[in-house]
Amino acid sequence: MQRRVFLHSLIGAVGVSQLTHITSALALDEGEVGREVFLQLRDDGDVLFDSPYYEHLNEVGQTIAAAVKSRYPYPLRFHVVKGDSANAFSVPGGAIYVNEPLLKMVRNRDELGGVLAHETGHMVLHHVAKSIKRAGVEDILGTLGSIAAQILLGPLGAIPANYALDIAQSAEDNNLSRHIEAQADEEGARIVASTGTLNPYGMIWFFETMKRVYGNHGAYWEQNHPFDDQRITDLLNEFKNDPATFGKFKDTRAGDEPYW
Repeated sequence: MQRRVFLHSLIGAVGVSQLTHITSALALDEGEVGREVFLQLRDDGDVLFDSPYYEHLNEVGQTIAAAVKSRYPYPLRFHVVKGDSANAFSVPGGAIYVNEPLLKMVRNRDELGGVLAHETGHMVLHHVAKSIKRAGVEDILGTLGSIAAQILLGPLGAIPANYALDIAQSAEDNNLSRHIEAQADEEGARIVASTGTLNPYGMIWFFETMKRVYGNHGAYWEQNHPFDDQRITDLLNEFKNDPATFGKFKDTRAGDEPYW
C-alpha cells in the first residue's frame, strides 16, 4: 500500500489528504525512487519480462549507458512495459521504460538510440529530482503533478498513454514542460553523438514517424511537449550550430530503410 501511494504521488495527481503519506518518500534518494517505481510496476504486472524486444532494447541501451557512465551515478536499466500507444519514460535512479508499441515503431538502432538518449537526458540533467527539491511542502503536489509526471511521460507525452494525468495544465506549466523536453532533446542528441556509433539524425527520423502515425494534434501552445515539427527544427538548428559535435553525421535517410 505504501508503495502504491508513493508511485501514484510521483506519476499521478494526488489529493491533499495523501500529503502525509508521501513526505517520507520524497526524502529518498533517486535510487530509492527508481526501486519503488519498478517494484510497483512489477507488482501491478506492467513489466514484461519475456518480451522479444529486449534483444534490441538492451543492445542499443548499453551503447547509450556507456556514453553517460561517468555522468550519472546510477547504472541504466531498460525495461519493456505494457501500453496501447507508443510511449517511453524514465524514472530517477537509472530506469528507462519502453513499451512494445514504441519498440515496434522504431525501425533501426539510430531511432531507438534517440528515444533512449532523450530519456537519459532527463536523468543526467536530474529534471525530476531538481523539480522535487525546488518545491516546498506546500507546493509539492503541484510540482509532482505538473512537472515530474510530464517528464515521466517521455517523448510521446502529448499522446494518450497509460501514465497520462487527468489534470488541467496551465500555460505556465506547459511552457515549463516544453522547455524541459527541449533540453532533453538537445542533451539526448549530444549523448547519441558521443556514442560514436549511433546517428543523432535518428531522433529526427523518429519524430517524422510520429507525425505520420499520430499527426500534430492541437495548438502548439496547448501542448505540454513541443510539436514534432518544432522539435525537428530545433534539432536541425542544433546540428548546424555545433559542427564540431554533429558535423560528421549525415541525414542518410536510414529512417526509410529498416535494418532489423
